[in-house]
Formats: sequence, C-alpha cells, structure tokens
Amino acid sequence: MKARYLAVAFLALLSQLAQAEPRVLEWDALIPQEERDNPPPPPSAAIHPMFADESAPIDWVQTYGKVVSELNGKEVRLAGFVVPLEGDGELVTEFLLVPYYGACIHVPPPPTNQIVYVSYPQGLPQDIVWDAIWVTGTLSAVTYDMETFAAGYSLKASMANPYDEG
Repeated sequence: MKARYLAVAFLALLSQLAQAEPRVLEWDALIPQEERDNPPPPPSAAIHPMFADESAPIDWVQTYGKVVSELNGKEVRLAGFVVPLEGDGELVTEFLLVPYYGACIHVPPPPTNQIVYVSYPQGLPQDIVWDAIWVTGTLSAVTYDMETFAAGYSLKASMANPYDEG
C-alpha cells in the first residue's frame, strides 16, 4: 500500500513539475489560427498614427493583430530581438521583443501580435540588447497601447538571457 501511495505522489509531483516548465513559443503561436490560414495582404506604409495622415488607409496593424487568448497567464519562453524603451546606461528594464532585428525601427512595423511589451525589473545588460535573447515569464494576451506603438502581448519577465539554440 505504501509503494502505491508513493507512486501516486511521485506521478503528481511529475505533473506539477511539467506544468511549471515554461512553454517554449515560436512567433507563429502568437497569431490566431484564422490569421495563419488567411494571411493579410501586405500593409501600406501609412499604418500607424505617427506615420499616417488623414488619407491613410485602414490601420493594418490593428486589423491584423488579434491575440491568442488561450496564452493569457501562461508561463512562456520566447526568443527575439530587443527594442529598448526604459532603463539606465547599464540596464534595460522595459523593452519590446520582436521576431526579427530592426522590426520596430522600419516602417511598417510587424502586426501587434508580433510585438511583446516586456517588463523586466531586474534589467537586461545593455551590452546584449543588440543580439537575440530568450525571455521567460508570464504572458498577458492584452494589448499594451502607447502613443507611438501597440503591442499585442505583454510579458512580466522572470528571466532574460542571450539566445542559444536550447
């Protein structure tokens, strides 16, 4: 009887440990299936209010940037590139994580579901922000909207480190 109890307890512990591991995401996982099945047409150059004038076409970023609500509150790990927002001369504490280098510098930016606002109070060392990184934390599938950008997701990071293949 004791061996059976230990086996059940061990299986329960394994289940808890498996749930505690962050889910490694690819960028496509942030795009709802219907958008992946029916990709949008290429965007116009005038897609964000800071680039648009009164004659600008419909905002492509807002139209094609829906989030995957099932990811809300999940512990995830995502690789990407940093667009620094806040920090001091040594550490970056708030940044955008994007799927490719220079994604938010060039016009047009990616759709909002391909931009993750990251809060990392511990701070990312300034010398690694130009390289790909891994970020681990709790994902929120709620749009983070600022005057100059919108991010489809936000992430409260618990860890950020240089990218490796693992």
